[in-house]
Amino acid sequence: MQRRRKLQGAIALGVFPVAVIALSPGSGGGELTTSAHAAAPALPAPPANGEMGFIVTHFAPAVHQGEGDCPEGLAGTLRDNYLQTVAPAERTRLLDKANEKELTSNWQRTAFGPDGLNICSHPDKFDRPPQRTVRGKVAYGLNLDDDTGNDGANGGGNAGGCAHDNFTSPAGEAGIDNQMWRAMGCVRTWRGVDGMGGDIVRGLDQFLVSGEHTQVLLLRGVDSLTDDPDVEVIYANSEDRAIVDSRQKFIFGASYTVTGNARHRNVLRGRIAKGVLMTEPTDIRLRQTWGQGSARDIRGMRTEWDLRRGRLRLAFQPDGTLKGLVGGYQPFWNVMASASIGGIGAATTAGYDCAAMYAALRNMADGDRDPNTGQCTTISSGLEATAVPAFVNDRLPEAKVARK
Repeated sequence: MQRRRKLQGAIALGVFPVAVIALSPGSGGGELTTSAHAAAPALPAPPANGEMGFIVTHFAPAVHQGEGDCPEGLAGTLRDNYLQTVAPAERTRLLDKANEKELTSNWQRTAFGPDGLNICSHPDKFDRPPQRTVRGKVAYGLNLDDDTGNDGANGGGNAGGCAHDNFTSPAGEAGIDNQMWRAMGCVRTWRGVDGMGGDIVRGLDQFLVSGEHTQVLLLRGVDSLTDDPDVEVIYANSEDRAIVDSRQKFIFGASYTVTGNARHRNVLRGRIAKGVLMTEPTDIRLRQTWGQGSARDIRGMRTEWDLRRGRLRLAFQPDGTLKGLVGGYQPFWNVMASASIGGIGAATTAGYDCAAMYAALRNMADGDRDPNTGQCTTISSGLEATAVPAFVNDRLPEAKVARK
């Protein structure tokens, strides 16, 4: 009989010798594959009360650097794209070192529209061609449609979406939906080099370390780490900052309390199969904060992770941690939140052509079609996630006591 407990309070998790799957190489190791070299050792029993807590230590776009992804090169910067608009002879003249100041002045002017709006805060006000996008066929992510592989108007799990080509995962799983990577995977600050994700990955990880925002997981009703058909998953923010050591590594067994904000406390139904936790599609909202890591008492610009019909696929690891993928459909505006918040600095300092970025995301969006315009408003996304054991207290809302 499935255990269903309703205990509240601190949740302890020991470090278990769990190993049922191996992870293929990637920016953070998100691909779940069964090991072909050795039989998985038997899994221990879960904690006696069936409850397990974790703090998320990595949550960023899943990066796969396929050799044929960007055959025409990386997405152009604002400077690159400006130079493509001038005649070849003028381009040669501007690229002369002696004319660098003139070139800089020229391309930076393209960051402003006739009404003075800047290209990153208002990318939809500029008419620019889409940036270069991923042409490869392999990417990390999840199958966010139904098991038949149907998409969009064909009756799949994203009924009402927009048709698109699926990826195949590095492990050979078909039907992977990750249009976010298709749109953004040739941007140098996303793609990175040598198997490592770019600045977007490092930046998002640093926000977790510095306490810009904190994510926790609480599993309830766990009867087996091998196979359990019914597990409750609380996926939420915490107002507590991460507890890290002198090397900025998360400390196992630290204590955190689930936020009292119900908007950012997500309740998911899941199951464990062969050591992998999988959840049913559920809208997931989590606070996301950008930009004040160096001033730890001042939180930055606040946005959200808004994953429509989001789901988790996380594998138990030998050291008691979790590692895997989170997928769902994000509003495509959210994907470029960093650039939009950066405004004119993102354009003139980082060099983002935010209008070209916006055009690519808009073109690649595959979820939640607007019935009036026919435009899809969300984009399938694959995110890598890792988490370490923690004490997680799921605080109930304070009871209101009647006063005489």
